[in-house]
Amino acid sequence: MKKILILIILLSINQSFGQESKIDKLMIAGNEAYQKSNFETAKLNYQSIIKIDPTNKDAIFNLAGVELNIGNTQQACQLLQKSYSLGDFEAYELIEQYCNGLEYSEKMFLFHVDELPKFKYKNHFEPLIVNKKQINPAYIKLLKSEIKNSKKLKRIRGKIYIMINVGIDGELITDIKGNINESEINELTNSLRKMTEYRPAIFQQKNVGLFGGGFALPLNF
Repeated sequence: MKKILILIILLSINQSFGQESKIDKLMIAGNEAYQKSNFETAKLNYQSIIKIDPTNKDAIFNLAGVELNIGNTQQACQLLQKSYSLGDFEAYELIEQYCNGLEYSEKMFLFHVDELPKFKYKNHFEPLIVNKKQINPAYIKLLKSEIKNSKKLKRIRGKIYIMINVGIDGELITDIKGNINESEINELTNSLRKMTEYRPAIFQQKNVGLFGGGFALPLNF
């Protein structure tokens, strides 16, 4: 049974590598055709990639470029919105230039949302991020108070880095690295989640998650 399982896994891996190699070849062929303004050939290559991998944002973005060049603006805009929703930041500029503005997607870049994530501080919700690049000092103050009142957290020594983000449902997402063990990571993660209430980013009055790993918060214990 184990040998059969290993064989199936190996076949799956080889199949995956084969698909990646095919996608690479199709992308090269598509890009070469695009550069020569052979848009129909480029289109066929990009469409072939998307059939293999419907989430390939590069192929979707490039196909949008083809559609723009042959005058299919509506189709191009649909593709650009799709590419953006998959995390292609470059799609935004073309959306602003050729389309009727950015549409809602469940994940967006922080520069494009109407409201950034918030946290509850002294009975009010404050922006978790200020200047679109750093953690709100009030949040850091709240965290330091939490650490001061926790016997377990006060035992942590050294420098750590916390990546903080807020998901579409308002759940806190963290990634903690540095001079810290697994037990301490769990304790700190639980403290971050329990010490306050969080609200997600907002776009067009809807909750939205943010692309990226989050915002860095370095701490010295």
